Amino acid sequence: MTGRIVFVLLCCLAPFLLVAQTDTDEQLAAQFFKNGEYDKAEVYYKKLYKRYNDEFFFQYYIDCLLKLEDFKEAEKTVEKRIKNEGNPVLYVNLGQVYKASGEEKKAEQAYAKALQELPPFQRQIDALANSFLDKGEFEFAVRTYEKGRKLLNGLYTYRFELANIYMKQGKFDLAVEEYLDALSEDESQITKVKTDLLETFSLDDSGTKSSYFEEAVVGRIQRQPQRDIYPELLIWHFEQQKKFAQAFAQAKALDRRNKEDGARVMQLAHICRANKAFDIAIEAYRYVIKKGEDSYYYLSCKKDLVNTLYEKAVDGGKYTDQELVDLESTFLNTLDEFGRNGNVAQMMMNLAELYTFYMHQTSKGIDLLYEVIELPGIFKEDLAMAKIQLADALLFTGEVWETTLLYSQAEKMFKTSEIGRTAKLKNAKLAYYTGQFDWAQAQLNVLKAATSDFIANDALYLAMLIGDNSYMDTTYAALGTFARADLLLYQNKLDSAKMALDSIEEFHPGHSLMDDILYKRGQIAEQEGFPDKAVEYYARVWSDYNTDLLADDAVYRMAQLYEQELNSVSKAMEYYQELLLNYPGSLYTVEARKRYRALRGDLLN
Repeated sequence: MTGRIVFVLLCCLAPFLLVAQTDTDEQLAAQFFKNGEYDKAEVYYKKLYKRYNDEFFFQYYIDCLLKLEDFKEAEKTVEKRIKNEGNPVLYVNLGQVYKASGEEKKAEQAYAKALQELPPFQRQIDALANSFLDKGEFEFAVRTYEKGRKLLNGLYTYRFELANIYMKQGKFDLAVEEYLDALSEDESQITKVKTDLLETFSLDDSGTKSSYFEEAVVGRIQRQPQRDIYPELLIWHFEQQKKFAQAFAQAKALDRRNKEDGARVMQLAHICRANKAFDIAIEAYRYVIKKGEDSYYYLSCKKDLVNTLYEKAVDGGKYTDQELVDLESTFLNTLDEFGRNGNVAQMMMNLAELYTFYMHQTSKGIDLLYEVIELPGIFKEDLAMAKIQLADALLFTGEVWETTLLYSQAEKMFKTSEIGRTAKLKNAKLAYYTGQFDWAQAQLNVLKAATSDFIANDALYLAMLIGDNSYMDTTYAALGTFARADLLLYQNKLDSAKMALDSIEEFHPGHSLMDDILYKRGQIAEQEGFPDKAVEYYARVWSDYNTDLLADDAVYRMAQLYEQELNSVSKAMEYYQELLLNYPGSLYTVEARKRYRALRGDLLN
């Protein structure tokens, strides 16, 4: 009776004991394989394969045999599995055995046999192609997809799979043809095509792939002029390459051919404006405006045009008094056409900035901003920005008390957003200007973790400026004078700012503020219109204080001045490269890389 019980118990426990044994064997096999002890791993994988006839154990068993150069056993094992299953993928395994033993011709024959045995089922086509890809047999993977395309009678064409292989092989021309054919079959695939190509073009430093792609798409446009998808793809490509004139030409052509409402052109204008391609943006807005007052986008383009004209004028920093007067007239005429309401708040703020900081009519600018704040229907974001801009203007005139109230109101309106953090930073700067260093430091410590790089960077610099220069001078005498010079520079009182900086050097020689003073003198020289003198100051910051916080700022400013003011491409490239090589963590690295490549001609035809 006892024996029967034991027997029953053993029968019940047998499956669990077998699973436990299998787990142990599999763990040992995996560990030996990982350690390169293939002779020991082979013993366990052979046992596991014979027990379960499993694909997973089969693959590892064959790998062990190949590592041990036991080609005969590997060949015999694969052929036996082929005989039992007839799966075409197994011929890839057989080919690998032949290839490992140096029998290239037999390997090719095995691969060809796999293709010959391929049935018209997508799952098996995918499995065979993936097996070839896993083994690095790209040409046979291509042949698999091409045969699969025929077997499935066009139900699935493997365009993207083939394009991916061609990219890996460096056959960009063939990949492009697959992508364009994919769009010919299904235009909804355009997002997939763009995504696949985006990284390729970002790494195309020579621009050869970009040029080939443009030619290929233009060829499709010429052969299939009735299809919109190819011009749309070309417009997208030109936008990515910042070839906005070419993008505009294509957008106009599509708009005219299809008798569209200008939406496509207006969208391109927005992109150009964001990338500071102001001339093309202005031309595009005017194109839509010419469609007439009945056009759906007439009013919005009219508004955007005026704001773009303003941005173009102030961005370059080069304008005549007459150009400013003409721009003011354009603003006023457009406001008369629109009426003054919340929809034109941004336009009115730009006009106010024009008055305050460019036409030296500060009181006009301030009055206009007070009007903006009282506009009916103004959006909350615009209201907050108007308060910040009004505070900036009042600070320009020295109205400190109302300035801090306005900054505080804007911050309270958007505590957790970029607008609120901008207001908080400006309030901290105001405290710094007026010598309230401890309070400013407390606000800046919070802002150093801001999401915006520029806000965080400005906060970090100002916090370090206060912290580093309070140890030598607990009375803040030198720092207080420097802060006053900073405020005078903001108020465009350049002579007074220079006198304040002179006094620091005279009464506090050797102070830790010296690099900041040099950098500030460079900014003053720029504002006075002496770029060569500014470069001298920035060069001293870079050479004498190359590990300090302002070193990368100085290098970037030198590169910008050589490119934009001093017309020396070689020197600009030299300093952009210096920034990339020796200050990789700089906030300016991304822009420096773009400018360096542009000056080198990477993105040019």
